[in-house]
Amino acid sequence: MSAKRLWDICQQYMRLCGASSHYPRPCPLVRPHQVTQPLVSITPRSFIMEAPKVYQRDLNDLDAAAHREGHLAGDENDEAVEEEYVFQIPEDRKLGIFSTSMVIVNRMIGTGIFSTPSSILQATNSTGAALLFWVLGGLMSLCSLLAYLELGTALPRSGGEKVYLERIYRRPKYLATCIFAIEFVCFSISSANTVNFSSHLIRAAQGKPEKLKTNCGLSREPGLAKPSGINSEWVNKGISIACLSMVCIIHAFTPKLGIWLINGLGVFKLFILILVVFTGFAALAGRMHGPRPDNFSSFDGAGSACELPPYVDSTKAANYALALLQVLYSYSGWENANYVLTEVRDAPRTLRIAAPIAVLTVTLFYILANVAYFAASTKSQIANSGVTVAAGFFEHVWGPSTFVTRVLPVIISLSSLGNVFAQTFANSRVKQEFAKEGILPFSRFWASDWPMKAPSGGILLHWLFSVALILGPSTSNVYPFVTNLSTYTQSWIKLLVGVGLLYLTMSSTSDWTSERTSFHAWPPTTIFWVCSLLFVLFAPFIKNTTLTPTIPWYVVPTVGCCMFVVGALYWLMWARVLPSLLGYKVEPQKEVLADGSEVIKYVRVSPAQRRGVSFIAPQK
Repeated sequence: MSAKRLWDICQQYMRLCGASSHYPRPCPLVRPHQVTQPLVSITPRSFIMEAPKVYQRDLNDLDAAAHREGHLAGDENDEAVEEEYVFQIPEDRKLGIFSTSMVIVNRMIGTGIFSTPSSILQATNSTGAALLFWVLGGLMSLCSLLAYLELGTALPRSGGEKVYLERIYRRPKYLATCIFAIEFVCFSISSANTVNFSSHLIRAAQGKPEKLKTNCGLSREPGLAKPSGINSEWVNKGISIACLSMVCIIHAFTPKLGIWLINGLGVFKLFILILVVFTGFAALAGRMHGPRPDNFSSFDGAGSACELPPYVDSTKAANYALALLQVLYSYSGWENANYVLTEVRDAPRTLRIAAPIAVLTVTLFYILANVAYFAASTKSQIANSGVTVAAGFFEHVWGPSTFVTRVLPVIISLSSLGNVFAQTFANSRVKQEFAKEGILPFSRFWASDWPMKAPSGGILLHWLFSVALILGPSTSNVYPFVTNLSTYTQSWIKLLVGVGLLYLTMSSTSDWTSERTSFHAWPPTTIFWVCSLLFVLFAPFIKNTTLTPTIPWYVVPTVGCCMFVVGALYWLMWARVLPSLLGYKVEPQKEVLADGSEVIKYVRVSPAQRRGVSFIAPQK
């Protein structure tokens, strides 16, 4: 604690006791038996005074209280400080090892494993290739997790890639942060998960499938397509928005309930995957209602998944990239704990234990679940199933029944709901960090933690962009388009992080060796991860079999790359043009107090003064 800070706290303490700062007298709040030796003597300018005799815990409490009341003497006369906020996380809401694991498990398991196998098989037309992509996705997730563990243990603050990009790419200041902000605010949303929740819920309520238009044509497999109904398109959208609204309200106004639901739904999802795996074992043993598929007779399997264009080498490479995008979407969420490290108890240790356990468990279940799907359904049935792969799988093994047509879709929809809970919990906190930084328009509004010290402003921002994409395209196109676009744009950000970590590790001028902990990512695993991302990012520019009938194949990579242009233009306006026009810029100064609270001061700075404004170092 600096001398100036301690002097300000002492003055605040004496004001609370009713004493003058020049003539201190004993404070009735401190009883004689509580008095200890003086902590320090301070010499401010023209007189000498001894600090009050108090416990260190009293200083910590007063430090936070003084900031909340806004009465620190140094700030009262500082006309440059426009506003000041204190962000404090209650200790009883911080996550332990189990809750941190469930935040990751809930984010990874949800929509993808029950829906994306159809899109992957459409793109590959091969049983063996599809299974290899699930293995490759697991390896990529584990390699990327090692990199994020090194960064997260060295920089244990909420924000994830925001924190890491600011450490790696320091010049131009905030350029990388603005690019990431555009990507994260616009594309890291819950539209696909809520639409999948709604689709399964409607199917459970009506149970009557209709023909579903996909790249494979019209599905004629009963029980595999989306449910029919009067104006089902807008019913689907309405349920999706209601689901998202309920999740956001719970996280904003009853945050502890939100954490409990994340834990409960995470355990529930693991039991669902166990059910899928053991049902697959029964199908492999020949105990199933329908005829046994012949998917393991060769590498590609028997038959054709759907009518795909003729495979030339370039088309196959591009389709494989799309398949890998879908796999990576299913694995996405392994980094979820890195987004909320400020709210994790003993963050470095907890992250090192919880993250590997969660990711390894999910990877194992994913591979076994896909083996189960191929053991019970033909390639054509899987490829034409849309977002209801798991429901069709159970119907093929157990036969038509009320449990299969009514109960199982509800179970799968609850899995998607858990994903929405985990994603909203983490993503809203990253968006709040952008607002704290002053990067977003109306930042002080989006940074609000009213009324329950939860990121209510970030939650509202997450809700707005998710609802916009739910209402935009038709629900049959929302899922594949959003999953591909969000995974593609996130792959660009992760590429920047991976290349940056290699630079920090290998550069002698980065000072990274003095900052990082004893946990180090092995450089070959980071290189493998970066090379895999390069394939995912550039192969989609080759003409391919698009996964949605109405959206051209080049839309996803083009929109994803435009993110860099939009982010750079936004940074130019925010950091250069507007300060020049207004003659000043409001910049945040962040200070971390001894109890973990964050104090954000918004300071009006002229362009000539900006080089001197910096963050206050966190207190150890």
